[in-house]
Amino acid sequence: MVNLTRYLLEIPSRIYENLSHMSATEIIIFDIALIIIISSIFAFIARFLKQPLIPAYVLTGLILGPAVFGFVHNKELIQAFSEIGIALLLFFAGIELSFRKIKEANLKRILFIGTLQVIAMILIVFFLKDFLGLSPMGATYLGVIMAFGSTMVDVKVLSDRRELVTLHGRLVLGILLLEDIFAIVAIVIFTAGDFIFLPVAYSLAKLLGMIVLAILLQKFVLDRVFKFAAKSKEVLFLTALSVLFLFVLLSFLAELSMIIGAFIAGVSIANSPFKIELESRISPLRDFFGILFFVALGMQITFQGLNEYSFIFGSILVGAFLIKPAISFLLLRISGYKPKTSFFTALSLAHLSEFALVIGGLGVVMGVLDSSLFSIVILSTIITMSAIPYFMNYREGLYYMFRLPISILRFLPIKEKLEYKTNDEKEIILIGAHRMGSVLLKKLLKVKKKLLVIDYDPEVINDLINNKISCIYGDIVSPEVLVSVNSKKLKKVISTVPTYDDNLHLLKTIKEINPDVTVIVTAQRISEANSLYNHGADYVITPKISAGHEVTSLIGSSKSSIKEAKNNHIKKLKDIHKLLYK
Repeated sequence: MVNLTRYLLEIPSRIYENLSHMSATEIIIFDIALIIIISSIFAFIARFLKQPLIPAYVLTGLILGPAVFGFVHNKELIQAFSEIGIALLLFFAGIELSFRKIKEANLKRILFIGTLQVIAMILIVFFLKDFLGLSPMGATYLGVIMAFGSTMVDVKVLSDRRELVTLHGRLVLGILLLEDIFAIVAIVIFTAGDFIFLPVAYSLAKLLGMIVLAILLQKFVLDRVFKFAAKSKEVLFLTALSVLFLFVLLSFLAELSMIIGAFIAGVSIANSPFKIELESRISPLRDFFGILFFVALGMQITFQGLNEYSFIFGSILVGAFLIKPAISFLLLRISGYKPKTSFFTALSLAHLSEFALVIGGLGVVMGVLDSSLFSIVILSTIITMSAIPYFMNYREGLYYMFRLPISILRFLPIKEKLEYKTNDEKEIILIGAHRMGSVLLKKLLKVKKKLLVIDYDPEVINDLINNKISCIYGDIVSPEVLVSVNSKKLKKVISTVPTYDDNLHLLKTIKEINPDVTVIVTAQRISEANSLYNHGADYVITPKISAGHEVTSLIGSSKSSIKEAKNNHIKKLKDIHKLLYK
């Protein structure tokens, strides 16, 4: 054991000895190779633990950097690559900036919630500056750092859970996109120097000018250029990069931060019909250089002076995990959202963002924050980002845990009217009215059964309300479902939700409440279908297998028969669309 320990401790010196015989180019290749290999290992571990990948990359930088082994030598080159990485990350953030998405979540309420939440966090940290031992400017930087959440992390988590279309998913996305705008404005203000009116106003005017230029280019020039470039994937790739670096150069000329230009370049593409194709072309480049950016951040972590800022470290975590979501919850409830919707939304915002790393790094450059405090910011960002998947997995339990403080605000009015109910007792409950559920809905309405529809997409619910179809907004395991299955006349519950765990929970719950109810659920795999049958399902819908049978029936058909089948299919699709969206 002693020999093994000694051997491991000698590894750095052995590597240094070998590097001394390499050329400068070989050392650069060695550094990048080492970063990619170690990043891949930690990425595998992070994926296994269902964690975001960003902390894995930062951890790679910590291990390879001077704080631990100090394997990476050409820090200047890695830093230069990381600058390209953050430019690409901000480019994609700009692409995702869609005012339509903010509007979908209710623009007025999003502006109210997002603006006040940001202001509140900045003011709280500023007022506590003496308690935290920070200068006024340092407190301002830290307040801004804590105010923003990560669009990148939340979109990934919500997407994995298929919750981007839900009400709380739309609210989270709307708030985060608004925060992205505020973050860019904050960076412009900070790079202008001290908070002097004229320099700040001049910088903001330059930012506005670049945004106007981006919009005009997109409207009159870029779409035509992309249309021509789309004939060649390589030319399209180069054209997209040219747009990015054009705005980077303009930001240099305007004496703004490079990342500002990158973000605005993304904004110029946000509404382009070629947006998805452009994203797919550039995303591998973003991923590569993005890894180098986060690794470079990890290399900047130092353990010197951490004891000095241990109290601030704890305060940041308390602020991110408790104070920030509490403020968001309060503002959401004041805006009229239900307690559960407000809680789920606020919980998704309980973390720091990649903008915290950018603004923290800017604070170091501007001489406002020291390297030790920046290390605290990096560690806090890693911890809070890593916590989000767990928060989302255990949110029901957390909601129950905080039921008492949540109940304090029960006097606030609820303006979230996502339901249409009639007084008759229901015979059939349909869970999930979109896609496959829309076909079932058409049939169920024809037989004039007393029907209740439950769906987790607010747009679907609004369309059902407009058509005066009895419905409520909620998920498959919501209390509304449990209340509904208590109907004495209930005969059937049909779930088109594809998630196995949700269907299993629903099946067990309904059979416990009312064993006589016929329960029809959905499965994506044969093994899942068999399991649901074993747990008492009366029938399991297998869409993929059914689709295979449908296509099989066309294999031996003539061209005219296939054409007839196509026309019938189009007619059915139009009928369903009229039903839901007339």
